[in-house]
Amino acid sequence: MAENHVLVHGAWHGAWCWAGVIRQLEAGGDRAYAVDLPAHGANHLDPARATRAGYVESVVRFIEERNLRNVVLAGHSLGGMTIAGVAERIPERIKRVVFVTALVVSEDSSAFEDMGSLMPESAAAQMRGIAEGAPAFTLAPERFRAAFIQDGAPGLQDFVLSALVPEPTAPAAEKASLKDFYRSQTPTGYLFCENDMVFDDPAKWRVLAGKLRNPATRSIKAGHELMFTHPLETARALGELARA
Repeated sequence: MAENHVLVHGAWHGAWCWAGVIRQLEAGGDRAYAVDLPAHGANHLDPARATRAGYVESVVRFIEERNLRNVVLAGHSLGGMTIAGVAERIPERIKRVVFVTALVVSEDSSAFEDMGSLMPESAAAQMRGIAEGAPAFTLAPERFRAAFIQDGAPGLQDFVLSALVPEPTAPAAEKASLKDFYRSQTPTGYLFCENDMVFDDPAKWRVLAGKLRNPATRSIKAGHELMFTHPLETARALGELARA
């Protein structure tokens, strides 16, 4: 049976980042959609006005307007914060929530707090400074090349870097209760990237997955930007998790 995949991007990205994965999912007979969160892609909201609730609402509205059901809701990286909130709002429409090398925000915590706990102190201190500063923040190109897409060819790195946008600060700084998400029976999944160096040690992503109740898991040999460097393997893993 065909699955309904709704794909949510992470920081600095947009729906565009899922194009290769969508092609592969649809080639396999599934339906796949990607959403632009506020202030990303075709959504031109002022980053200073973005909120975590607005991120969640944009995905809820996307699913409800299309009357999608049995949705396999996947979120990449910071998108994990959003998909947990969506699953809390409309659990009756969700078949499985899949965290794609993604943040799993602790109950009553913020994305910045949880990411900071996994980073070296120097990087965590820099992040705390960001949270107290400008309404949006960017990713240093040299860090993106070295820790996010180190397994991509230079031309691919250049292309992705050229399309990234400033990430609104407020959504990642806001605390999220997520009590209903953690108490729900909604099935979850986690897709690990064995070469993800965002936290310097790929094993740290398993700390995040450990917050979920009995998630179905898959693993691929890829860095953090797996949708660009390994779209076929990403789509195959998402299909397997959808049917787990």
